[in-house]
Amino acid sequence: MKTGKTLRGSAKLAFDAAHGVTTIVENMYRNIAATPLPLGEAPEGHAQGIAGFVHESIRLVIRTTSRTSDWVLERIAPRLDRTLLPGPHREAVIAALNGVCGDHLARSGNSLAIPMQLRVLLPPVTPPGEIPDLRSPTRNRPAEHQVPAAKLFEVEKRSVEIHPRPKALTDSGFSPSGRLLILVHGLSMNEREWTSHQHNHAETLAENSDYTPVYALYNSGLNISTNGRELCTQLTGLLDAWPVPIDSISFIGYSMGGLLTRSAMHIAKEEGHAWLAKVDKAVYLGTPHHGAVMERGGYWLQKGMTYSPYTAPLSALGRIRSTGITDLRHGNVQDEDWQHHDEHEDNTDSRRPTPLEDKIKHYAIAATLSKRSGERIGRLLGDGLVHPSSATGRHSNPNLHLAFPEKHTKIFYDLGHLAMLHDLRVMSQLKEWLLPERPRGVN
Repeated sequence: MKTGKTLRGSAKLAFDAAHGVTTIVENMYRNIAATPLPLGEAPEGHAQGIAGFVHESIRLVIRTTSRTSDWVLERIAPRLDRTLLPGPHREAVIAALNGVCGDHLARSGNSLAIPMQLRVLLPPVTPPGEIPDLRSPTRNRPAEHQVPAAKLFEVEKRSVEIHPRPKALTDSGFSPSGRLLILVHGLSMNEREWTSHQHNHAETLAENSDYTPVYALYNSGLNISTNGRELCTQLTGLLDAWPVPIDSISFIGYSMGGLLTRSAMHIAKEEGHAWLAKVDKAVYLGTPHHGAVMERGGYWLQKGMTYSPYTAPLSALGRIRSTGITDLRHGNVQDEDWQHHDEHEDNTDSRRPTPLEDKIKHYAIAATLSKRSGERIGRLLGDGLVHPSSATGRHSNPNLHLAFPEKHTKIFYDLGHLAMLHDLRVMSQLKEWLLPERPRGVN
């Protein structure tokens, strides 16, 4: 994302935050001034008298300053774009913001909102005679400065869009095959964060097979079903533009990305998209098929604040978390799972059954912080974000239970959620499930 666009979006988000904080402060003043009982209904409306006038004046100043700053940034954006080039660290921050408040970014027309696109990671290219960029996070730096940056995400390879803009198709570094491996990242992440501790499961699989990894980049703050529908559309367009015949499509969905994968498949089946017939395998890596521990805790923390007029205004902070996050409470994958109630007010699991799609081999990998089966920490927290029973699709309601074959599930112990992206045991299991079997006697 270009610098001018980034700064305009960041400024707009900052002024939106200032406006929200002003409203919270006004509501706190109003409620305290009314001296209500510790528990009960909070007063409504604006603060009375001079306090109300002051807070409305502050909001007017914020709106005026916001419009002025946007006008200035719009005019200096071309110069900023030429002098301050974007980089992977900026992209990671923007992806994190999209996860937290991406629905607000999309509703408000903020330029920070990430549009869904499909991308490929290609080797770095330095034109003949060009001096390498000294501002690169790892290039031409002492070894002790290279490792920490490289551990965070991919910083050397080029991330090139392949759909909807087919930039990669004319790139000399792109070599497509007929076997697509679609990677769908998790909450607050982007395509570069499939690389962890200098390891990328997808690229390693590609080195040992004829897979072509294609990475979905999306606004993870939107509802999962919204992104699922867009991914379904994007894959239809990708297949139409792919330069060689497609033999198969396989998926790896990490965390939220697994739910998005299931959502896209469900929509493809309902609407008759041709790409679904090409899908042979789908691996769900730490996917909260039946919800995530942390979001359930977040709901009760926000809900608890509403019971007292003195803390009720602070519950607005809980509403900042995106609809993508609230979808993770139960594992929503269809529009009907969330459309008919307020996820911030209603904790009901309203999901419709979404079974695993037929004629596709589905696999699930779960992790737990326990060092062995039965330990309390694993029963309570799972891998820190997702419980193994959720990651393997188990549910007491037979309509919601996901029928993974037993040999298609694997639980790894002493492993956290994020560490799944570079764990060698996970890598070995992915190879076993996704790579073709070699004939006996062949090395």
